[in-house]
Formats: sequence, C-alpha cells, structure tokens
Amino acid sequence: MSLRRVSSGHIESSGFWIFATHRFFTTKREHFTLSNGEFRGARKELDEREVTHIGDDGDRVLWWTNQGLFWADADLDVDDVELLVWDRSRRQDSRLERLRKIRARERDAQHGRRERIPKEVRAFVWERDDGRCTSCGAEDDLQFDHIIPVARGGGNAVANIQILCGDCNRLKSDSIA
Repeated sequence: MSLRRVSSGHIESSGFWIFATHRFFTTKREHFTLSNGEFRGARKELDEREVTHIGDDGDRVLWWTNQGLFWADADLDVDDVELLVWDRSRRQDSRLERLRKIRARERDAQHGRRERIPKEVRAFVWERDDGRCTSCGAEDDLQFDHIIPVARGGGNAVANIQILCGDCNRLKSDSIA
C-alpha cells in the first residue's frame, strides 16, 4: 500500500477546443495523453471525488488529486487513494500546527524576559518598608517581591512591590498575598 507524490509532474495542453490533448508528464517522460473529452471527464470527477484515475503503468497507477499527481500501487482503488491523500493532508496540517506552536513558544521565550524593577522603585520601596521583611520583620536575605505576580498580570509599580525575606517569599510562592 504505497502512495508517492510525483515531485516533478505536470500537465501540458495542446490544440484547441475539441481537438485539444492533455499530456501528463512525470520527470521528463510523458506517461499518459488524454483527449479533451477524457480530460474534462477527469476534471469533473476530480471536482466530485478529489481523486481521479489517469492511467496504469504496469504495477502502479497515476492518480490526479487536488494536491497534485501521485503514483500508487495498482491494488489501490479510488476510495483507498482518496483516504491516503486525506491522511497525508491531515498529517501535514497537524505538523504545520505543531510547528506554529513551537515557533510561537520560541518567540515568547525571546520576548518574555521580564524587565527589572526600576532603580527608583526599588529605592522607594526600600525606604517605605524600612529595609525589613514586611511579613516577619527580618533584616537579612531580603528580596523584592511582586504582590501580584508578573505571571498573573502584576507590574513593577510601587504599589505592587514589597520586601520579603527569602523564607517568606518562598512560602508565598506565586500566590497573591
């Protein structure tokens, strides 16, 4: 059960009106020629089924789909080929979606570095909190803490910054206190 996309396949049309012919090429070799009536019938079937049989070449069959030309094993029928083309498209869509998410995460990581608390805000908070932990009054291992965490929308405004010792800050974690 094999379905292979024809990478360099194309269709050339020549002639005009009812005398037109349509030749299907893969690489540089002509494989099949359809009359204008056969070609129109194939186009109509392609509109209805999304897959149409162009011709047999020994143990493989050339199929024309909305996604291009495909070689398939001779034992596959139109329903099988349609299903395989659908699955191929579905997997490609899912892969593209996954790649979009990966790219978005990388962009977020590059732009997601949070800005430092401005020097003047730190100085004001240090004075306001008297250089002590606002929770327990400790004077060592002091850290500037966001009352509303940045991850939850808190900013670097003076009203949102406090001084906590390391132990109180770890107890608080990312909760709002």
